[in-house]
Amino acid sequence: MFSTCFFSEFKNLRGWILAINKPGSSPLGLYIVMFSCMFANAYSQPYAQPTDDFPPLFPFVISYDGPDNASSMAHLLDGPAGKYGFIRVENGGFVNNKGPVRLHATNLTGSANFPGHRDAEQLAARLARFGINCVRLHYMDAAYGNFMNEKEPGIIAEDTLTQQNFSASQVDRLDYMIASFKKRGIYVNINLHVARIWDKRDGFTSKRQGGDSGVDNFEPRMIELQKEYARKLLTHANPYTGLAYIDDPCVAMVEINNENALLYFYNTGRMDNLPDSYASEFRKQWNKWLLRKYGSTEALLRAWKWDEISLNDEHIPEGNFNQPVSFDGKKWIFYIGSDEATSCVHDGVLKIDVVSASSNYPQLIRNLSVKKDQPYTLSFKIRRTSGIGQAPLGIAVADKKDGWRELGLNQGIVVDSTWKAFSYSFAASYDSDEAKLQLTRFKPGAFEIDDLSFQNGTKNGFDHAKRIEDGTIPIIHAIGFTPAQVKQDFYQFIIDTEHKYWVGLYDYLKEELNVKSVITGTQPFVSSIYNQAELDYIDNHTYWCHPNPVGPDWRIKNVPMVNSLAEIQKLAAQRVLNKPYTISEYNHPFPNQYGAEGQAMLCAYGRLQGWDGVFEYTYNHRLNFEPDHNSYFFSIIARTDVLAHFPACAAIFLRGDVHEARNCVIGPIDYKKYLDRLTASKIINTDITFAGIDLRETLIHKTAIDLNGKIESKVDGLTKIADNQKVFVSDTGELTWNMEQPGAGYWTVNTKNTKFFTGFPKDRTITLGTITLEIGKTRLDWATVSFVSRHGTGFGESGQPANILLAATGVSENKGMIIEKLPGKEITLKDWGKGPVYVEGIPAKVNLVSDSKKTRCFALDPDGNRKIEVPVEKGEKGGSIIVIKPEYKTVWYEIEIR
Repeated sequence: MFSTCFFSEFKNLRGWILAINKPGSSPLGLYIVMFSCMFANAYSQPYAQPTDDFPPLFPFVISYDGPDNASSMAHLLDGPAGKYGFIRVENGGFVNNKGPVRLHATNLTGSANFPGHRDAEQLAARLARFGINCVRLHYMDAAYGNFMNEKEPGIIAEDTLTQQNFSASQVDRLDYMIASFKKRGIYVNINLHVARIWDKRDGFTSKRQGGDSGVDNFEPRMIELQKEYARKLLTHANPYTGLAYIDDPCVAMVEINNENALLYFYNTGRMDNLPDSYASEFRKQWNKWLLRKYGSTEALLRAWKWDEISLNDEHIPEGNFNQPVSFDGKKWIFYIGSDEATSCVHDGVLKIDVVSASSNYPQLIRNLSVKKDQPYTLSFKIRRTSGIGQAPLGIAVADKKDGWRELGLNQGIVVDSTWKAFSYSFAASYDSDEAKLQLTRFKPGAFEIDDLSFQNGTKNGFDHAKRIEDGTIPIIHAIGFTPAQVKQDFYQFIIDTEHKYWVGLYDYLKEELNVKSVITGTQPFVSSIYNQAELDYIDNHTYWCHPNPVGPDWRIKNVPMVNSLAEIQKLAAQRVLNKPYTISEYNHPFPNQYGAEGQAMLCAYGRLQGWDGVFEYTYNHRLNFEPDHNSYFFSIIARTDVLAHFPACAAIFLRGDVHEARNCVIGPIDYKKYLDRLTASKIINTDITFAGIDLRETLIHKTAIDLNGKIESKVDGLTKIADNQKVFVSDTGELTWNMEQPGAGYWTVNTKNTKFFTGFPKDRTITLGTITLEIGKTRLDWATVSFVSRHGTGFGESGQPANILLAATGVSENKGMIIEKLPGKEITLKDWGKGPVYVEGIPAKVNLVSDSKKTRCFALDPDGNRKIEVPVEKGEKGGSIIVIKPEYKTVWYEIEIR
């Protein structure tokens, strides 16, 4: 998700977004979890109600077969994949020779890309059953494992001499799987680089912090090895299809380098301390860039105006802590949220004792005032006097304008039992009389802080002995004081260097290898959108309630997105005008109990917005293709609550039951302003809010950014969204997000052939066109219910026959799973439990307009076959009434209208 590996990084302070360390990918894949659960504390929900008040959960693991029955949407796929030629770009979208193409998709991670032949055939049949017509082949360039699972090999041969050879047996398994997918009408998306790290076997002796991330965007030999990998893989002929991958239209897409870009990794500070063999190459390219721009060192110095400013004017005179400090919420603030912690000054140090802590808290805050472009130096000492292991903390200077705004300093540190001194110099990005110096995310234990100082000035001057002509102008560090013009020059150098990398790899694939598939580079939260827009399409990632961290001490927010308006609108706000757009990673990870809402929202708003592909992350991450329980956060292979609604999701996105918005709201983005903001705040990504457009427009209209900074919205009758607006209806009238009841929102889809409800149904009768739905009491006071007319003949309104799949889900968990509640609505698991998956039966009454004499209903088994008939009664005003109950022990019902 990275891909699968995330490191601590604080970027874009709107809500203190976290970058998360995701093991299993190698220490390189980084990912900013954009806005994930940042509003969650404001929308607290109860955990599952006491079990004595409800019928018991029952086992229900959706079968691993692909039967042609009421549970299958395989008829939406048109095999073999590629029968209408390669997918290409026309008029800003994906098309083939038949017409527009939409991809309702998933991922395979690690060894799941290499099933045995029998497993491959069964896998293809099951994915087709769920209406999945594309699979992203992710993280297959290295062995994959995580803190819960041992590593299993990828495509690289287990060779002690080199990493440049493929395993013949793994290639055979991959070939057979792709051929099996192709027969079923399932395309593939091939990721070229995700996790492989070059080492001494191939001549890379110097260790890089975090591996090759960022470095492989500029280091010449690494770039050549990426080309060699692409050549070997894409020109390989699949014996089961008779085609090389460059010639097989089943290969819909190619991604160059997952979540890996120089710009992002420079922002983290990783490029500040490169081994000399890489730093010298980086410095050489930087000096060449400067020589092209300025021509001489003298011209450079006139532009940079870099002078040393001595330290002066202490802003925190009490920082020696020789006297008590008052935490009165004015100058000093100690914010703990729902955690348990105390702070005080004692024995000449500031002491913080933490009993319990959530993701972002406790927070120590000292209010300050800063001036734009003025240099400042922060210094302090800190140690952890009790607690287990090292403690990562966040340091930043920010204010609350526009949610949160970084003011020049945003850094992670690691604290242990010894005193450590830290010092950071920076230039303030903006004027602010309400700046806040923050130390955040204290772990349980005791901490001591001393000699806290915040002064004007810096000791980081420019060495006038360094010259462009000699190639000795140093790399500009991401962390530390740098004048604005110097910093902007370095950011432009990085963007230009990246451009050479992305366009160079793209040209190699297209012109030298003759790749006909559409190609993307990486995701726009790690690389400038201006660079990514040079390639065929834009791809993005995000997660709701990503575990933090991904490791033995993990925790996860257990809240529903239906109460927050997050994630989906952030994705929609970043679409580039007239450019295909896909979301190749999205999930509400297990054991968050509200996962059923995620894929439906992604599909519905993706179709409203005119996106080209939506990929759930991930179907599976191991070689076990028939598990009976959930064994990791991201795999949905055994998530009954999520998969039960995939047939409806396929109808929404693949069949197009949800229509594209009637209007498009466009935000013009000016490159100079983009670069200025990047220089001031390190914010890489951009969206419609940068053009002053309300983010909530994404729930109503289609939205896009114009990177040329020229095109503005021309929407007739566009009305301003009220600050307190709680109901958002798409301009098609098909999607409704209702947050009128605090903490009890709901969301619906109402189309001719698909109906969907997710949220809090308490005391509500939900009207979805000709269907009315009343949901009874559930363990979470929450449920997800979907209806899909499998062959698009409606729900009995026209008198036509109809075959309808009704799915109803609530709690879904492993047998014996034990949830531990944590502060801040977070949870972890004391015990993951074992198989099989146990689920909740949802009580509900459904009213249809169809004649009760012509309507039958059946509870289905995990294969999707009929197991018991459910009574259908005549309604008071005609039509049919169906009452579903936990006693039927199913999440699926088939409704047949004759």
